[in-house]
Amino acid sequence: MFLLQFDACNRDNLKLGSIGYVLYYDSTILIKKYKILELALNSNYAEYKALIEGLKNAIELNIKDLYVEGDAKIVIEQINNNCNIKSNSVKPLYNEVVLLKKHFDNIHFNHIYRKYNLIADSLANQALIEYFNWIF
Repeated sequence: MFLLQFDACNRDNLKLGSIGYVLYYDSTILIKKYKILELALNSNYAEYKALIEGLKNAIELNIKDLYVEGDAKIVIEQINNNCNIKSNSVKPLYNEVVLLKKHFDNIHFNHIYRKYNLIADSLANQALIEYFNWIF
């Protein structure tokens, strides 16, 4: 089973965010990635960006069956059509996820608590740490 876990950090006051995601096959880590978002409008925006990057990577690997986990409950609820999207900055990202989902034969989204999303969380934090170490 392929599993994608994603997370993001956002610093609203700096308009800066970061993302991290991990792609597993069974319990083996295939890919770990993180990066800075030069424009992060809010935390949900950053979470969607992390999800989109992870989905694109899975598509590049021609993965057809994917289980996705994230600790941003509202994002998961929106993707599963259990919650409305009110933010104009998030609507285009939601629409992008809808398009990306079409590349998979089976895809499931599940909310998990942060304590079960530690690697993706630490990757998003690592991006911020490296960024601030680089500029200071």
